[in-house]
Amino acid sequence: MHPYRALFEQSGTPLFVVERSAPDAMNVYANAAFRRVVGWADNSEMALANCFPLDVTNVLAAVQACDQQQAVQELMVTWADASRRWQLQLSPVVDGEYRAVYGALHQPALPFGESLDALLSQLPGFIYQLHYSRTGSWRYTYVGQRVEEMFGVSVEEALADAQTLLANIHPGDRDAVIESSLESARTMTPWKQEFRMFHRRGEMLWVEASDQPRREPDGSVLWTGYANDITQRKALESALKSSEQRFRQLVEQANDIIYTLSADGTMTYISPNWQRILGHEVSDVLGRNMSAVLHPEDLEACRRYIEKVFVTAEPQGLIEYRVQHANGEWRWHFTNGAPLLDDQGNVTSFLGISHDITPRREMEQRVLHLAQHDTLTDLPNRAMFFDELGQALAKALRSGGQLAFLFIDLDNFKPVNDRWGHGVGDQLLKDVAQRMRCRLRGTDMVGRIGGDEFVALLGGPVMEEEALAVANQLCRALAEPFALTVGDVRVSASIGVALFPQHARDEASLVHCADQAMYHAKAQGRNRAVLYSAGASDRAVCGEPTY
Repeated sequence: MHPYRALFEQSGTPLFVVERSAPDAMNVYANAAFRRVVGWADNSEMALANCFPLDVTNVLAAVQACDQQQAVQELMVTWADASRRWQLQLSPVVDGEYRAVYGALHQPALPFGESLDALLSQLPGFIYQLHYSRTGSWRYTYVGQRVEEMFGVSVEEALADAQTLLANIHPGDRDAVIESSLESARTMTPWKQEFRMFHRRGEMLWVEASDQPRREPDGSVLWTGYANDITQRKALESALKSSEQRFRQLVEQANDIIYTLSADGTMTYISPNWQRILGHEVSDVLGRNMSAVLHPEDLEACRRYIEKVFVTAEPQGLIEYRVQHANGEWRWHFTNGAPLLDDQGNVTSFLGISHDITPRREMEQRVLHLAQHDTLTDLPNRAMFFDELGQALAKALRSGGQLAFLFIDLDNFKPVNDRWGHGVGDQLLKDVAQRMRCRLRGTDMVGRIGGDEFVALLGGPVMEEEALAVANQLCRALAEPFALTVGDVRVSASIGVALFPQHARDEASLVHCADQAMYHAKAQGRNRAVLYSAGASDRAVCGEPTY
């Protein structure tokens, strides 16, 4: 079987074609994935009614509507005990006198969080908000970052002038898009269109956009919607009625990398867009083992994944991994892998479609960082700090180590806010955080838990004298003036020091001890460090050597 025809025959997505050249024709030609879903034993044609026994009326009506109206139809279908629900999408195909309906089955929607992840990682589109004023002017109020990848227009350009995008609509589609949008505004009904647009470089792509209008108080209209690149889908629909050459063009012009591997991981085919996406000349990587470009930490998991495809002769879902760009950067990709079979059903190659998900991964890291760090000082926040503290105490308890915990409260911070305002106070807190970072070791950690309160963990083993030396070093550092926009500003710090396990053997008690010691430092005149003592012999030590 030709490898490009195999994209239809052996795709992991259930696909079928209904010939409609004759008025009553309803025979189905389907790939192996579809036959498995419907329980179709051989490779012969089958009547459409036999494929959807529980939904035959709805499916036949949808096929008729798709063919007659030349419009995409979508519905849910089930089999057996009705627990297997799928979304069926039907698309019309016309080429002269040849007519057909192309069908694809998609797994049902995941829960919201998972669906959103899947959308961001797999669909090359962007969210937008488009405003239409009562005077007839268009303006984007929000445009997603992927707009630049799709059209070569930056977010800033689109927000500044909506015509940088709208003017790129294909002249043959522009009137229909504008007129249908105005009709949506008039009737306040959802809008959905498929149309052609041009990238700034001149390439044409197909776009599917859908949005929901909302009438604003001033009578203007605001649409919130999603625009999706469906160029590949359109190309696939065309390829179903085209020659092998058109299948080749589909593979080579796809936005994702299509490749094949032998059982030992040798790259036996790579689509030409590899160079555009990863920078290498195809000839430099073709014939080499995948280990030449995969991250060493991901190599074993990828080998097991490929082996499972060869052993089971079935698609194995998604796997995420890192691949090296020609410039040395590591890019995150996912692959949806499937077997390529010969006429006897033996696996001959691994077929993969690889998509770059680096932006999604970077976004996840940024979200995680924001969730764990104070937005003003970029120090670990309360949740992250005490999670790390708990782990450090558990490790020290097992190993017999000794740690020190510091409770740090700024002196005379409120007068700064009262006199110069919160903007100056915020800058002071940033400088305080930076000064403490510079005075602590790489094994130590400092966090902000709210207001002018900070905490620090000194990595072990830390003895009493060393902990007090660090605390006093911080006292001296924070007592130095801070050069702010309003001039030199002075504050100081009162620091309570508690040792683990000398003063407490659990987190809550350790924090309580350091907090009590900090209050003793305040009571003794501030600008000092005090070691916790259960009796009246609290020790305030200043001017000791730093470490």
